[in-house]
Amino acid sequence: MQSSQIYLSRSAFSHNIALFRKLIGPKSKFTAIVKSNAYGHGLLATASIALDAGADYLGVNSIEEAVSIRRVFSKATILIMGSIPNLAERKAELADENFWVLVSRVEELEILAKLSPTPKIHLKVDTGMSRLGIPYQNAEVIAKEIAEKKLPLSGIATHFASTEDFTEHSHSMLQLGRFQETIDTFAKHGFIDLICHCASSASAMLFSEARMDLVRVGISLYGLWPSLETKLSLSLMKKDVGMLKPALTWKTQIQHIQNLNPGTFVGYGSTFKTTHDTRLAVVPVGYYEGLDRKLSNNGYMLVHGERAKILGRICMNMTMLDITHIPDAKIGDDVVILGKSGNEVISADDHATWTGTINYEVVTKILGSFPRIIED
Repeated sequence: MQSSQIYLSRSAFSHNIALFRKLIGPKSKFTAIVKSNAYGHGLLATASIALDAGADYLGVNSIEEAVSIRRVFSKATILIMGSIPNLAERKAELADENFWVLVSRVEELEILAKLSPTPKIHLKVDTGMSRLGIPYQNAEVIAKEIAEKKLPLSGIATHFASTEDFTEHSHSMLQLGRFQETIDTFAKHGFIDLICHCASSASAMLFSEARMDLVRVGISLYGLWPSLETKLSLSLMKKDVGMLKPALTWKTQIQHIQNLNPGTFVGYGSTFKTTHDTRLAVVPVGYYEGLDRKLSNNGYMLVHGERAKILGRICMNMTMLDITHIPDAKIGDDVVILGKSGNEVISADDHATWTGTINYEVVTKILGSFPRIIED
């Protein structure tokens, strides 16, 4: 048996997609972002659930992810959003009419235009992220160049830099305005039927004008909020989008139990010392498996519906728990790392708070080789 099991709730995914379907209305398509091993949830398992639940398209970061999905789902439309190194050498893999490839330079567009079949090419515009994309200031020159070279262009996109981080959204509105101006510029040069998209989870929730032809929903597909600020913004705007349902439960089992006397050190560096008779459990999960080391002496897991504090430093493949107050706990019992047990819940947001990071990182770090088990 693996040291961990990852359970995915089909009903939670379906609920979250239905929530966004209702929010965005019939004119916008839903793109399920499954990049980075589906934010730790499992690439192929999540792709399967998302397509079954009615996602129109799948979004990935890399060509490798797209090819993995294509082997299983022959007709799925896949948006490849990341930069593709050595693009000219990957042409054979990209010759797929159901690949939508996001490019940031005219040179990339020229390479893809020569493929047969030709993927659908979308142009990324940098409106204020300072990452990928053509500078919005150069839209006129680049639109003219693409038109004169008669290069195919199917879509145009941008990405918001800070919607999740603030309750004041002037920068997002500035970016949205720049993007609309770029769309208008391309329309003047004959590109009038482009698929336009810019909204991820937070912006799709907050700004109806950003939903356009499709939304790219990542973190909230998995039932996690983009940020506390997003929740606060919705409250301030008096908008109710409904409740998200977390789709992942991470479990392991107790593999060893021992009783410790007062004054006993626990773990590497002897960072914890017992002050009373302590019953200690060891679980076979550590930082290699994706458990943040900053949870040492800090976080909790759930045993028999009770919180069990992490004692000492998290090891590469093991973690120690205080189960003194859980007398019925025994070797082989389930331990919930993320999810619900009894009336208690430990969420990705809890881990993020305890370790000073974001829920995205918490779930994305979970070891990819663990089985992903789909439950209804």
